Amino acid sequence: MNIARFLWRDRVRWGVVEGDDVRALRGGVFRNPRPRPGRTLCDLSAVRLLPPIDTRANKVVAAAANYGERDERDGPGIFLKQPGTVIGHNEPIVYPRIGRSVIHEAELGIVIGRSAKHVSASNALDYVFGYTCVNDVSASVLATSDTGRGTSMRVKHFDTFCPIGPWITTGIDGDSLGVACRLNGETVVHGSSGDMLWGVAELVSWMSEVMTLHPGDVIPSGCPGVGEIAVGDTVEVEVEGVGILRNPVVADA
Repeated sequence: MNIARFLWRDRVRWGVVEGDDVRALRGGVFRNPRPRPGRTLCDLSAVRLLPPIDTRANKVVAAAANYGERDERDGPGIFLKQPGTVIGHNEPIVYPRIGRSVIHEAELGIVIGRSAKHVSASNALDYVFGYTCVNDVSASVLATSDTGRGTSMRVKHFDTFCPIGPWITTGIDGDSLGVACRLNGETVVHGSSGDMLWGVAELVSWMSEVMTLHPGDVIPSGCPGVGEIAVGDTVEVEVEGVGILRNPVVADA
């Protein structure tokens, strides 16, 4: 089931996307959601898809370095994306004025469905609601530097640097999904969530040891590869079984 957050008739709503139709949602978003029988709201083309997270209530807790060679770490790095980074499907990624190299990072997003604290890996999947597409955009080179004493994640926090969408998909296995990135229609990254160093359950458990996870929180799970984007590009993240998240890249005003 594809559960979307969208703008329709000047109201923000949640609903179920079935093909080209958007159906009314019965039940709470994270409490037994299902399409209302016989209730089609509108055609999908009539709505503006919004990121499937309300940043006033929820957070994006990202995993760092979750692909590649395993080292002595017990788990991945953790960082937060500030609320202004979050945008939805078809919204523009703004290339920062001080950016010298900006990269795409196509990732599987894990959506939490129940409050989780100190959750074991053996039980962690019980707290997963579904999955979405995430582009953890990063400015790998900036015109100015803040390196030195202390650690900075400034490169992750520019506005629009976390596209999420187009919806949340339930009922799939998050540990065996293809993850791809296309740039201007050409596939430039192709991997699988099956290659993650720490799988979905391990990530949820690891994060929940640090902070309480709430229904609607999103965990970007790391990327299988990166590449540069430029003003004028269109970047697409596709997660198998979920869909395609598409965003143009524009210059900062």
